[in-house]
Amino acid sequence: WVLYSLGHFAPLGARIRGLFLKHKKTGNPLVDSVAEHSATSNQAYAQFLGDARFVAAVGLLFCWHQRTPAKIFPVIYAAVAWHFSGKMSRLMIICGPIVSMLAGYPVGIVVDWCLQQFLNLLCAPRPLAEPQKELRSGGMGSIFRVLWSYCQPMALPTEAQDTLKLLEDIHGQFPRPCRAIRCSVAIMVLVTGYVNIREPTKKFIRECEEIAPHMGHPSIVFKSGQGLITDYLDGYKWMKDNTPADARVMAWWDYGYQITGIGNRTSIADGNTWNHEHIATLGRTLTNPEKKAHNIMKHLADYVLVWAGGHGDDMGKSPHLARIANSVFPDTCGEDDPTCRKFGFTHTGEPTEMMASSFLYKAVKHNMEGVRLDPKLFKEVHTTKYGLMRIFKVLGVSEESKNWIADPANRKCDAPGSWYCVGQYPPALSKLIAKRKNFAQLEDFNRKDGEKSAYTRMVEEKMKREEAGWDDNI
Repeated sequence: WVLYSLGHFAPLGARIRGLFLKHKKTGNPLVDSVAEHSATSNQAYAQFLGDARFVAAVGLLFCWHQRTPAKIFPVIYAAVAWHFSGKMSRLMIICGPIVSMLAGYPVGIVVDWCLQQFLNLLCAPRPLAEPQKELRSGGMGSIFRVLWSYCQPMALPTEAQDTLKLLEDIHGQFPRPCRAIRCSVAIMVLVTGYVNIREPTKKFIRECEEIAPHMGHPSIVFKSGQGLITDYLDGYKWMKDNTPADARVMAWWDYGYQITGIGNRTSIADGNTWNHEHIATLGRTLTNPEKKAHNIMKHLADYVLVWAGGHGDDMGKSPHLARIANSVFPDTCGEDDPTCRKFGFTHTGEPTEMMASSFLYKAVKHNMEGVRLDPKLFKEVHTTKYGLMRIFKVLGVSEESKNWIADPANRKCDAPGSWYCVGQYPPALSKLIAKRKNFAQLEDFNRKDGEKSAYTRMVEEKMKREEAGWDDNI
């Protein structure tokens, strides 16, 4: 605690602290907008772990018969995997190794016993009576013996003890017939196990083979009734071949890696952008009315890219953009609308006034349903075959701001000559940046200068009601 107070440890973000909160929301609209951050359902455990999770529960019991690091480790691993996978669905992956390990314990013990019976039949010597061992007094061994003296009558009745003693005596006098009987039992166990596990194993393998293509194929190429849809891939390739090498492309942060990796162009934000305020500024720009959006874009980007067509497009994500923007720019939707219902659609499917005037809506619907971007501000340069991606050129780009951003002297490095250098916004956007309120997250102990957004306060109030036993659905 002392070292943390002195600033020797990096602050914890909402993604990390969300793993320890018992509530479904973290109070950060950016983190809450990502589906992989949601809690894991029982259906997901059944789908990805199968019946092996039940065998693993039995295997967990076998970890207690030996108190060694090798047996304590799986218990700790299982506890950690169970807790964190339940908090975030993407962490389901950490359950795979431990479930496989624990499921192997009971199976391995049974198989070992069966193989041992065959070895005993072939080459084991005649059993000899074990010499009486002198029991050491004191220590944990003495404590266990005392406890066992009380628990043994309940766990192992006298009749069972006599039966076990009789079997040992018979085995000592007639070892080979007993070993043959044990081999027969071992064969029955192996055959029964194989017959019963064969179909569930085939079913699980078949399900894995069915799921793998859906999880493994690139999300930007998919099949439909029209055949193989390559709109997104084609769009990025067009960008690479038809835009200047130093072009800057603005899009929602979801597509940042694809713009950089496939399109080979500079993106304004991507999945590694931890700066909440920057993501909120991007959301503010895209959800702004067309003219206001252009006033910001011309200082930051040369092109704007949107996903359209209804296949997970930007319209479906648009409430999150406005909600995140509102957490830093409270005037986006207002303090009275933390979830930004103003930026959406009515029950009849019509866009709200705020949605209809936004750049995002006009870009997605450009030249459709009577909607059109101002040709003096934006020029449509490419729309893919099925209309899933649309690229617009920003007209009237500020060369002064572009040169200012490109100047290395305007970058903030954590040390002279360091590779880690944070860029800055051009001076022309100083008024916009001055409107930002540093975001303070739920239970935030990292930053003391931030003011909690309306969304965060809404989540906190809901948490208080839940703790008090109030049900919002009543």
